[in-house]
Amino acid sequence: MDRSKDLLADAEDFLGAAKDLLASGRWSKVCFNAQQAADLALKAVLQKLGVERRTNSSVDLLQELVKHLPESGKFWDDVRVLDQYYIPTRYANAFTAGPAKDKFTEWQARDAAGRAERILEWARRHVLQGEA
Repeated sequence: MDRSKDLLADAEDFLGAAKDLLASGRWSKVCFNAQQAADLALKAVLQKLGVERRTNSSVDLLQELVKHLPESGKFWDDVRVLDQYYIPTRYANAFTAGPAKDKFTEWQARDAAGRAERILEWARRHVLQGEA
């Protein structure tokens, strides 16, 4: 069963949440939601190709995706940066002291959202191609 549109819709929702969180200055949560948006966008494209992967690493997903769509290799830097936000934005014990929310900057948040948006725009074209 092709669930690519469902995954894409969830990716859009995570990116929307990231943008909403930018307005409130919740930098770590922007970074986390951006990583999730990219992860789901890549999974959506893989699903459209008939490939299912269960991982929370966008790097791992892209490794599989470039086998099918070599052009997706243009996102290596993006996924490498975004994957660094998966664990430490969620868990305070990723650091020796202080809450996770105090470890991230506005620049990181804006950069993460931009990276996720680029991946999502590309994924949209692949998942929705041929639809009016």
